[in-house]
Amino acid sequence: MSRNNQPNFPVIYELLKALCVDLAGEHCNAVLKAATQLIATKPNSIAYYGSSSLAANESTIMARINSRLSSKSQAATNIFNGLYEELVSMMESKERTPILEFLLNIADSDKTASASGLQIDLRNDVGSALTKLSINSAAGSSGSQRVMMSLAGGNSAPAAGSTGSLFDTKVFTMDEGPPQIADRNELEDQLIQDVIYACTGFKVKYLRKNVVTGEFKLDHVQCRNLDACDAGMLLRLAEVGYFYNKVSTFTNPSSDSYLMGNFGQGYITALQKELTNYYGLIANLQEHLDRQRQSGDSTDRMTLTRTMVWLLEPMERLQWLAVISEACREVKGGALASAVHKFIWHGDPMVRTISRQLLQSACIPLQQMLTQWLTDGKIVDPHCEFFIEELTDVSHNQLWHEAFRLRKPMVPSFISDTFAKQILVIGKSINFLRETCKDRSQVPERTDLKKCLNERLDYLYSPHNNTELHILIDSVYLKTSKRVLDIVLGPHKLFEHLKAIRGYLLLGYGHFADVLMEKLKQQLDRPAKEIHQQNLFSIVAEAVRTSAGPEQDEPEVLNNLDVYFLSPCEGDTGWDVFCLTYKVRGPLVTIFQPVQCTYRALFKHLWNMKRFEFILYGIWRNHMLSTRCYKPIASKISIVKQHLQTLCSKMINIITQMHYYILFEVIECSWEQFSACVQQAKGLDDVLEAHEKFLQRIFVGIFLDKSTHMYTRSLELIFSSVHKLDEWQSNFYKLCNREMDSLKAFEDEIKASEATGNYGVTAERTLERDEEIQIFEHQLMKCQKALSMIGIEYETSVSQFLYNLAISSTESLPQLCMRLDYNEYYKHRDERLSLPLTFQHMRKSMAGNFSRQ
Repeated sequence: MSRNNQPNFPVIYELLKALCVDLAGEHCNAVLKAATQLIATKPNSIAYYGSSSLAANESTIMARINSRLSSKSQAATNIFNGLYEELVSMMESKERTPILEFLLNIADSDKTASASGLQIDLRNDVGSALTKLSINSAAGSSGSQRVMMSLAGGNSAPAAGSTGSLFDTKVFTMDEGPPQIADRNELEDQLIQDVIYACTGFKVKYLRKNVVTGEFKLDHVQCRNLDACDAGMLLRLAEVGYFYNKVSTFTNPSSDSYLMGNFGQGYITALQKELTNYYGLIANLQEHLDRQRQSGDSTDRMTLTRTMVWLLEPMERLQWLAVISEACREVKGGALASAVHKFIWHGDPMVRTISRQLLQSACIPLQQMLTQWLTDGKIVDPHCEFFIEELTDVSHNQLWHEAFRLRKPMVPSFISDTFAKQILVIGKSINFLRETCKDRSQVPERTDLKKCLNERLDYLYSPHNNTELHILIDSVYLKTSKRVLDIVLGPHKLFEHLKAIRGYLLLGYGHFADVLMEKLKQQLDRPAKEIHQQNLFSIVAEAVRTSAGPEQDEPEVLNNLDVYFLSPCEGDTGWDVFCLTYKVRGPLVTIFQPVQCTYRALFKHLWNMKRFEFILYGIWRNHMLSTRCYKPIASKISIVKQHLQTLCSKMINIITQMHYYILFEVIECSWEQFSACVQQAKGLDDVLEAHEKFLQRIFVGIFLDKSTHMYTRSLELIFSSVHKLDEWQSNFYKLCNREMDSLKAFEDEIKASEATGNYGVTAERTLERDEEIQIFEHQLMKCQKALSMIGIEYETSVSQFLYNLAISSTESLPQLCMRLDYNEYYKHRDERLSLPLTFQHMRKSMAGNFSRQ
């Protein structure tokens, strides 16, 4: 070999020529020609050192040589092994392997040699050739003598009957006649039988099965006499059994991989059909093998290669069945259908076909569930596999909202969210019509829908949404939704009830709120525990009758409007616990019940704001009435009353503007949007969704949402200032009344003295009166300071509220800020409202927006 590990062909040719002269004698030229052709067709026989060729593996070559010699004589095998041991002691493995492979290739070239007319002992006696090569290779060494002795069996003379060569060719001839062909056929039949058994999951002579993984491995004891080609083919074919074992575990009820539920049983049914076809193929193979063994015909034999051709497609099919089944492990229902569905879009047509067949079988329970749900509004789902869930512990009041809902994990991937929602609404509408509205009419297009589901379930997982099934379901969805909407809007007057709720709970009827506030004031000022609910209801009914217009249905409203008391705490008054509620009956209960708490919260907030507006108007009324009553002390209280009038005017402006903003710009505008949505609604869910948005807009607009918490805090401080002003006014008028009483008593004493002829009072009484005046003036000064403190707190709260409005990202709130501070009174007193990018900047921005619009 050359230094770069490439074959040196001239040297190889000279060595081969010398070997042929030594072994073939006068036939050396013919043998050299045949050997050269053999090397040209089998280059691995002269592979350079370090070659990774599988054919040049030393152990494989030794196994094949031992197999040939053992078929003839055990003595030949023993002698060859002795020679091989001597060869091992003389050279390295990388040098031995090319020699052994070359000799084995020459011995295997019967047909080539026969065509060349070469009938030499070299083909028939590998041992003899190896002996001569070993002796020549070891010439001049001490081992050569030992080789000669071992070959001669310890004697220097040839045995009797020998031809003169080192061995008797009659004993060690490896003739590939009929006996060797028969042995080869018998071995191949045994290997094929092992393959068939392995394909059904059993361990066999040449293969061992791993009980944990199910994989097959070669039995090293039994396979030591097999060549690499047979062993590799056997191991490759054993993969069929491995995949069969994996697939069969999913159909075994005692296995951990067994698929549960109706969807799983449908999937297993498809797997069992696949395995049945596979069993038929294996039985066909066994029948061919049995017929071959009985006839002994070797012309058209069933070989390992042909067996590989037979099992190639089943192997691939079982492999993909195992992969798909593994993806379905530990899932059920719609999730199992999703796991199978993703293989439908595989690039291999065979995989697409397999997955479609499996999905078709697994979705049979889905077809049955959909038929019952879409035509009868019922769910039969013992294993919780359907993507629609029925809640049994839901009260009648929550039937529409909570009785049925989607199971997100169980929605198959081939059903879109919109399509799943349509299916949910169809069944829910049917159930609602029958259970709540007592409407027993049949589902439109019921027969066509059931027929389509039974015959063309594959439309369900079609990539297109314009199939016959999709069109039918869309049509049934529109018609059932319209039927429900017509019933609740028609006979049950849903929209009329919503208008009544807007008028009474959201204080849309302003006159009703004023009358109710006036009539309830005396009762609600009392402690909450002393108020009786039935007494308040009679007052509410009177307020409704007083304020009802000709367009309002008074008896109908009184049947639904009711008084609701919140849970009172210690020290609460009637204002803290009073609330109005609106009760409905029939199907509307399931619609309004979930939003009752929302309406109570809205009413409570609007009622509280209305109360403070009522308080301020009361303060203003008392202020105007007291002007004439307190004329005798007007000079003393004029400054205080002027401050009171100014502060009250400020508060009335803020509260009135806030009330106007909430009632008209928030509630009324939201109501207009909601009314438009109701007119365009195609189903009850559209109305309920619009109603929910309506309430949410009001919730945000009156600052009850979490995102508007800072506005609520500022408003609470403003309301607190109003409440303090109300208390201050009460104390102030009590002080004025005491002074008026003292003044009147003093004047009465003077008049009484005049009647007796004394004309005046004593000095002691005059001093007492002076002391009363000093006390009044001192208390009046304290009242003035308290009023100033209330004014400061109020202006601070208003400034903070306006600043929060000014920096808001909501366009309507900076506009509200402008309205509340229309004369820029607070802007001149709060530097933050004059900073750029806040109040003034937003005014300019909004002006630009209006000009663009």
